[in-house]
Amino acid sequence: MERGWFNLPFVVWAMMCLAVALLYVFIWPRDRVADAAPLRFFLVRWSHSLAWVLLSAMCLMKATGNATLAGWGNVVGLLALPVYLAFLMASFVLR
Repeated sequence: MERGWFNLPFVVWAMMCLAVALLYVFIWPRDRVADAAPLRFFLVRWSHSLAWVLLSAMCLMKATGNATLAGWGNVVGLLALPVYLAFLMASFVLR
């Protein structure tokens, strides 16, 4: 089994990422989007969880030990960055 940061297996990292994603599915800033436009509502509601799901998928792809799959895992992990930046923009910049 491949290991990642702090010598923890990537599967453990994937489970932690999924836990954060699930937590944010049920606990999210409702007050920030009370009267928001549909796109902003969607971004605040779902993009944070999606970013963590993408990070979890990256960890699972790296856990396989397959070099090709790990390479695609890097791409999936990088996709989490614009998704999370969209969440930050919708939450704190756009009003």
